[in-house]
Amino acid sequence: MARHLRIPGLVAALAVMLILVPGPGATQPAATASARNATGARGMAASAHPVASRAALAILQQGGNAVDAAVAAAFVVGVVEPDASGLGGGGGMLIRLASGKAVYINYYGQSPTDIARAAYDDAKDNKSAKAVLVPGNVGGLSRALKDYGTLPLATVLGPAIRAADEGFVVDQTLGQIILDNVAVVQSHPNTAAAFLRDGFPLQEGDTLRQPALAAVLKAIAKGGPRAFYEGPVAEAMVADIAKAGGVLSIEDLRTYEPIVSEPVTSSYRGYQILSSPLPHSGSTVIEALNILENADLRARGHYSTSVEAFHLMAEAMRRAYADRVAFIADPRFEDVPGAGLLSKDYAKSRFAEIDMAKVVPADYRKTPAGDPTKFVPARGTAGHSDDPMTAGHTTQISIIDAAGNVVSLTQTLGTFFGSGVTAAGVLYNNGVNNFAVIDRRNRLEPGKQPRSSISPSVLVKDGRPFIVLGSPGANRIISTVVTLIVNVVDYGLTAEQANASPRFLCQKADPVLSLESRFSDDVMEGMKKKGHTLKLYGDFDLFFGGSQIILVDPVTKMYHGSADPRRGGTAMGY
Repeated sequence: MARHLRIPGLVAALAVMLILVPGPGATQPAATASARNATGARGMAASAHPVASRAALAILQQGGNAVDAAVAAAFVVGVVEPDASGLGGGGGMLIRLASGKAVYINYYGQSPTDIARAAYDDAKDNKSAKAVLVPGNVGGLSRALKDYGTLPLATVLGPAIRAADEGFVVDQTLGQIILDNVAVVQSHPNTAAAFLRDGFPLQEGDTLRQPALAAVLKAIAKGGPRAFYEGPVAEAMVADIAKAGGVLSIEDLRTYEPIVSEPVTSSYRGYQILSSPLPHSGSTVIEALNILENADLRARGHYSTSVEAFHLMAEAMRRAYADRVAFIADPRFEDVPGAGLLSKDYAKSRFAEIDMAKVVPADYRKTPAGDPTKFVPARGTAGHSDDPMTAGHTTQISIIDAAGNVVSLTQTLGTFFGSGVTAAGVLYNNGVNNFAVIDRRNRLEPGKQPRSSISPSVLVKDGRPFIVLGSPGANRIISTVVTLIVNVVDYGLTAEQANASPRFLCQKADPVLSLESRFSDDVMEGMKKKGHTLKLYGDFDLFFGGSQIILVDPVTKMYHGSADPRRGGTAMGY
């Protein structure tokens, strides 16, 4: 690393954090620190599963570029982490080439054309076929490979096909998630057939084979993405979803296209930031950082040991979250003041509202939105609603190759096991759940994408990639990505130390500040005195996501990868 700040007691404390026994509700780190972290000179892959990381690394070692490796890993992780992503889901991929060119491929799902006929009821239909969006994974990953990869689709699909055909050993994380969500798994016969044995959930150490999914992957390898969106596979999927009460149509599948655009960009303390554009939440990540840039965090001490730093970060984040709820939506349908949300001057106005002595307003849920329209010409007024607090489950992949091409990719099924509906071997998302019933901007409409928290991001210094990162975790994604960047840029931590640092969530939609239990008693008491209401989670809790980080040392040019200790991920380099 270019620099490492020696904050008294912090580095030693972080080392201890890695071996603490998690508290109630926590996920025990599923791999050793040496397996979760890696160093390489020519390539690095970090994902939520070792099979996916191994596939990506093999592609890099065989001469593929970062996009080839990311697409291979994304297809694999949809097999080995079936609760989090897969062919029936969607996501977003941020690509920054060594030339400096950057592109964002939005392959999130969009609502079916006939969605009104589903009469979706958020109170009872969010785990059903009515919640299924048109899936984008196959279209988006194939588009990325076609435009920026170097290898054939059949080649990069090989590892995923083998994992589905031959099977893989269920790890602790997946075994626990199946058990925790057994009601969803049991809700559809095809899903139950995949993840139950003799009526009992698969457990850690069992082998999971998915021959029906393998058949679909083989069809895509042979016929390209059209083999998924048209023909026998598409017809079977539509028929099965219709039987389950959904409204997905052949025309919805046939006409689906990913959205290719530029990432949103800004700066933070001299580093260029690239992140996910609307309706994804890169703008919220940038707004939070813009607010924090008005203060010297380093001088206040690390947020895990300093009440002042922690309070400042919490208050900045909930203002950014309030603006997200008020403004962010699908820009094809709504007029969003995007430039205003990214404005440094607007961030200064939000920073000026923070009272360092106490929580203002005292009730997080009454945090007002700002007015970014003053900082950019825009039409219309802000909508408002509470953002649904879902137990979202997603996955992140971070890749860098020898040339310096990077990919940060986040994809999802929505919540754990998505809709619970498996059709023609494919487990489908429940993305309709991400629309808000009372939110004018984020209301459900045909062909529309819901607002999403996914924020794959890249930081660049002097024209070279410095950090490649992202995280799953529904609305915790934003706070996790911001915290990771602060840990590295402000506090000089390594990738491993940044990933090990305690996490928290402070947002408009919750009446409490959620945090891991590793904050000191003094800090927690200090936060309470300022008016925060705390909700404690385990030491390393899966609630706060599973980030994948790659840091590039600007001096040695070495790659340092870290997979989140909260999840069964692995970083691999060479």
